[in-house]
Amino acid sequence: MLICKDTINDAVHNAIWTEEDEDDFLYFRRFTPSQMEVYSDDVIFCLMSRCSTGVYLLFQTTGNKISMVCKKTSVLDILPTVLKELGISKLVEMGKELKDNIQQYGKARIYIEDSFDVFVDGVKVAQPKPKSGKIRINFSNPEQKPVIVKIYFPIFAEIGIKEIQCNGETKAVESAKEKMYCFGDSITQGFVAGSPSCSYTARLADALNLDALNQGIGGYYFMAESLAGLETLPKPKLITVAYGTNDWTTMPNIETIRVNVRDYFKRLCELFINIPIIVITPIWRGNMDVLQPSGSLEDVTKVIEDETSGYKNITIIDGQEISSHKTEDYADGWLHPNKEGFAVMAKGIIEKILEGGLMRD
Repeated sequence: MLICKDTINDAVHNAIWTEEDEDDFLYFRRFTPSQMEVYSDDVIFCLMSRCSTGVYLLFQTTGNKISMVCKKTSVLDILPTVLKELGISKLVEMGKELKDNIQQYGKARIYIEDSFDVFVDGVKVAQPKPKSGKIRINFSNPEQKPVIVKIYFPIFAEIGIKEIQCNGETKAVESAKEKMYCFGDSITQGFVAGSPSCSYTARLADALNLDALNQGIGGYYFMAESLAGLETLPKPKLITVAYGTNDWTTMPNIETIRVNVRDYFKRLCELFINIPIIVITPIWRGNMDVLQPSGSLEDVTKVIEDETSGYKNITIIDGQEISSHKTEDYADGWLHPNKEGFAVMAKGIIEKILEGGLMRD
């Protein structure tokens, strides 16, 4: 059975809108067009905004075989753009800095994996790698009974879908869950969970029975302009915000960070009046004892706490308290949690939410 594009769109969750390219591939966007315009000013942020993390398909089928015709944006496709924007010398400098940090703080290791996650009736049955071309998924369903299939999209890749086929009767399923909006940097985006269902945002969504719109952008920081266009979205049940670690390493001084944090929460609370907001301060990182031009990482945390203290709907969760301080729980050994690190982080956040009664009816 060939699943039509209308049904595919009905089966998509945690996306704001759908874009179709000249080859009839559908891309499910997790940012508003206005947000993507803001991110387009920087080549890295632009690329991160086009990743499909958090998006999933949900449908019912009586079959046991699924195929998807996909288009994955290749590094080779974007390399000319990156070279033009940054230049070879800047790329070399960035590569050297990454290598030095991994060697110094991460014991010279990094593991990066990416995949779809496929669940049938709540059980993971496949983890195919993203690629351009046809992806085939098989699972056991000998009685051809109706089963619910959930396909999480990869964390890093930009994925377009042209066609989905299934060897049984198939229909889209509405999740009927309330929404959660998750704002943050690469850690919110899911670097480097390995499996999209293992990021802390996906784990939170499962535990709280919510759909999580993932608004994580690798390398990003507090910036009110990044909230452009969100007034068009329905009001969520809960919001999480987790910036600060990139502010610490990229901003020239602590006062710049203070102004950015103040402006960000002013705009966020204008958009989402009386919605519970959980702010996760920077989690552990291997070089947190190093002083930056903005001061210490603790200084940044103090600014976030100070600037949110006047909002009754904002609750602070201490990122140091809920994150692992063990290097083996980080994919690069010092900054980005792996599957185990995200499990620790999610467990800590969930406990704080439940202890504080932060989920309102």
